[in-house]
Order: sequence, then structure tokens, then C-alpha cells
Amino acid sequence: MVKKALAIILVCALCFALAACGGNSSNSQSAGNGNENGSGQPANSGETEKKDPVTIEFWTLSLQPTFTNYVNGVIKDFETQYPYITVKWVDLPYDAMQQKLVAQIAGSKAPDVVNVWTTLLLGMAGKDALVDLRKEATPEQLSIYQESLNKSNEFGGGLYGFPWYVTPPISTYNTELFKKAGLDHPPVDYTEMFEMAKVMKEKTGAYLYFPNEMCQVLYSNGIQLLNEDKTAAAFNTPETLKLLTELQNGVKEGWMPRTDWNNWDNMIKLYAQDKLALISLGAQTVTRIQNEAPGSIKKTAVAPPLLGTAGIAQGALQSLAIPKASKHHEEAILFANFLTNDKNQLAFDKLAAIMPTTNEAAKDSFFTSDTETLEGRARAEAAKATAVSFDLGLGVEKESDVVSTINGMFESIMQANKDPQKVLDETEAKVNELLK
Repeated sequence: MVKKALAIILVCALCFALAACGGNSSNSQSAGNGNENGSGQPANSGETEKKDPVTIEFWTLSLQPTFTNYVNGVIKDFETQYPYITVKWVDLPYDAMQQKLVAQIAGSKAPDVVNVWTTLLLGMAGKDALVDLRKEATPEQLSIYQESLNKSNEFGGGLYGFPWYVTPPISTYNTELFKKAGLDHPPVDYTEMFEMAKVMKEKTGAYLYFPNEMCQVLYSNGIQLLNEDKTAAAFNTPETLKLLTELQNGVKEGWMPRTDWNNWDNMIKLYAQDKLALISLGAQTVTRIQNEAPGSIKKTAVAPPLLGTAGIAQGALQSLAIPKASKHHEEAILFANFLTNDKNQLAFDKLAAIMPTTNEAAKDSFFTSDTETLEGRARAEAAKATAVSFDLGLGVEKESDVVSTINGMFESIMQANKDPQKVLDETEAKVNELLK
């Protein structure tokens, strides 16, 4: 499944060190914008001393032991600023999170703050299990995050998570293949990609690019998968037919790959063999090339990500949500906003190959201070790409089945060479049946 694969890539990103050096995780401060709590509201110690003691439970995904000191440092700073609040931290493996969270909410023992991926977040929002932050957080608290990433956490007009960290895509490309093809820059969007893919194959014999899975391809090109109220498919449009027909023609003519779309391992393998010119995935691609294809590193450069016609690209996102079953919404929101503020995000980013979700942290000189190394340039491109990143989620009960059905169009159209319009009609009917 694409969402699990993206989540795994995101967790793996925490283990790839793009940063040349890390921050002191035990010295995390509060807001990076000069305010005391990261929300634009300075803390009032006189008021907090009058409040009754509160303990909130905070769940994360696979952060221990690598980031134990960092998280404990942030918790210590938060508890110092808000002495009436105690934070109990629980770290869970990826595969255990969903089952345990659903069980705890059903038993009215939900955590107060939980680290979730987009599919799970929107699925829970669709079941009215999460706090709508537009109703309970302040505008100041919500204003610090990248707009495209906030949109990833929207459902039915509500906002259900604070974006925490993301792995935006960048373009990693073979300069020698581009020179041989007579191309002076990598494609910036799908329009250029189609044009350059033909030239690349003709001049070099290499593929230019392997697309992502079908859902991502459609959405990044401005095609809505479901209607606004999530009751029916919305992707069977003339625009979709045109896109799929062009992709199919590329496969027929040999300049688009027939198999292995969204297969990162295969992309690295073909890149090492000069059979693939460009990979548009996370900046960890550079690290993988260094480790797995060192002979290719001298001819490797980086650039902004390949965007769909909607001007966006898929990036795996992790967020912090507040279950409605929590008895401490105010304190949970304070902590989630504190953990994801500019300064605390920046400290985290210095420890792992992840990018910030706040506007100001993404502008920090840390991400542009190293222009001499390929890793430094990759980090700078990734920081800029946060502004155009999205993480696709549908927020419907049978999301995995819906996504799998839509992605199945790839095999039918690209591999079995079926008529795109007929496949669209059949897939639309299947999705509508799933949504009943």
C-alpha cells in the first residue's frame, strides 16, 4: 500500500543523517519566533500556578531510542513553562499504532496527543474522533504552518492535526544523461516531463522518470479522487482521460516504463546503471545513491521536485492530533503546538533527514548553509519543497480498498493496454460501490 510505503520512507528518513551536525537535544527551547509558547501567546506563569495539576499522555511512532533525549528535552522545557502539566510519553511501533489507538478510543482511554500519519488522521476525523483545531486552537497557534501541509490535515471544512515533520520530494538527476540528451535542466512539471521523456529515451536509451502510484499522479495533476462529501468518485473526467492516454502512449512508444512505478529500490538500481535519468522522491535518495551506487555520485545533481500541473508533489507527513476522547483538550493543544513550533522543529531537523512544517523554520539558514556538498544542496532543495508538498488522504472508511482500486488502473491501462475510458468507467463504478 502506498500510504504504508510512504510512512515507512518517512520513518527511514529519521535514520538518514543529512545534517552535518546535530543540535543539543536536551536543550530544546520554546517558540522560534520569540514568543514563549510558539503560538503567539506568551505564557503567564502567574495564571498557570493557579491551575490544578494535569497529566497528559503523548504517543509517538518509533522515535525511541534514537530521539529519546530530544523528546525528553522538549517535554522538560514544556513542563518548566507549564508547571501544572505533566507529559507522559509512550512510543509505539508503526504496526501497533492504529490498532491500539482505535482500541483506546473505544474504551474511552485515548491519549491526549498522538503522532499519526495522514491516512489514519483523516480516517479518524471522518469518524468524528478528533478535535477540530479550527474550533479549539487559536489563530495564532495555527498560523505558523505551511499552508499546503495544513491542507493535508483538512476534512469537511475542519482541521485535525498540527503538521510535525515531512519528507518532501526533490529531483535527483544524472547530469551526464541530461547533457547527452541535449537537455539543460530537469523537468519542472508533467508538461515538460512528457516532452523530455521522449527526447531522453531517443538520445540515450534511458528512461527519464518513473511516476508515482496512480492516486498520486492524478491528485498532483489537479484531479480530485472523490467528490466533496466523499460519497462518489470524481476522477472520471476528460482531464483524467487525456492524462492517462498520454501516459499509455508513452508506454506503447517505449519512453515511459511499463512496470515498477513508485518502486524506489528499482529506481536506485536503474539509476546506478544509467538506465534512469531522474528520481523525484525524498532527499534520502542522495544518501542511497552514495551508499548503493557510489560510482554515480559524481554525475548526480539535485533540483526542485517534479510537480504535477496542480503545482504540488507528494511528501510523507507526520502530524499531531488530539482525540476528542481526551479530557484535556486545552493542555493537549498547548503541548502539540509547543512541540511543533519553529525552534523545536528546527532542533529535530538537525538530528534527522526530515524537514520542518512551519514557515519560519523552513527559511532557517541551517538548510542553506552548506552549498558545497551534494547532501547540503539536497537539504536546501527539500526545505524549499515543503511549500509545495502534500500528503494525500481520503478520510473514508474503506480508504485502502478505494486507493487500491484506483491504483489498479495502472495495471489495466499501462500493462494490459486496455482502453483508458473503459477502465475509468469500470473503476468509477467499483469505487462508488465501495463508498456505499
